Amino acid sequence: MRKCGLIAIFTLVGLLLAGCGSSSTTNSSGSSTALRRINAAVGRTEAAGTAHLVTVAVTSRPSGSNSSAGGAATHLTAVGDIRFAGPEVKVTTSVQSGKPAAATNPTAIYIGSHTYLNVSSDPNSWVRAPYHQNYPYAYLGAVQATALTTTKGPVTVAGTDQVDGQPATKYLVPIPRTTRTVALTNSENKPYNEYFRTTPFVLSVWLDGDGRIVRTQATQTITTSEASWRGRAVESSTTTLSDFGEPVQITAPSISSGQ
Repeated sequence: MRKCGLIAIFTLVGLLLAGCGSSSTTNSSGSSTALRRINAAVGRTEAAGTAHLVTVAVTSRPSGSNSSAGGAATHLTAVGDIRFAGPEVKVTTSVQSGKPAAATNPTAIYIGSHTYLNVSSDPNSWVRAPYHQNYPYAYLGAVQATALTTTKGPVTVAGTDQVDGQPATKYLVPIPRTTRTVALTNSENKPYNEYFRTTPFVLSVWLDGDGRIVRTQATQTITTSEASWRGRAVESSTTTLSDFGEPVQITAPSISSGQ
């Protein structure tokens, strides 16, 4: 597979994980304890320095959409570690769909202005691609972290639950409609703009006793331009954070000359 093909695969995988929800806020005002806790949750989480990350997402294209793959579903699981400074992330992704996958367990490392990609069985075979720094890796899954730090609510408490065997409080956070433009490169190495429009949805957020984010969950409907999905997709995603403050190994791999 050509290098530009690898970049295209990881760009789309990154978009699935990077959250189309933005930092846009609603017009509602709020000063409740729940709102203050959600606004402070990102800072409390990132103060831990590091965390283990697991994201599970299912993306389906309704049969009524414009896509020829209407009704198909893609199951994506990303497992790895995050260093919140940056953020810097290393994830191994498993993708299952109706069609045979070109790469079963690709690995991506996000550091600075580059993404490092490995889709082969050789642990030393890496390619490097530019990373869109305007949209840092969204470790919360469905949204960027700023969606929680800037939201004005209203935020509601939806009870308590268990996350990884530990008590956690569940909050419901409304996320408004968003529109996002991303500059991409196709398999022929030609640049194009992809447009992503997300309808309003409710983000579920679980906080532990220290006010850190331990899980997020959401279902969102995304409409894209003609370049990739060619229609409407519904994505349900769950992201879980654990092992806060544990040592992680995230370093830029060596790249062969010419890559």
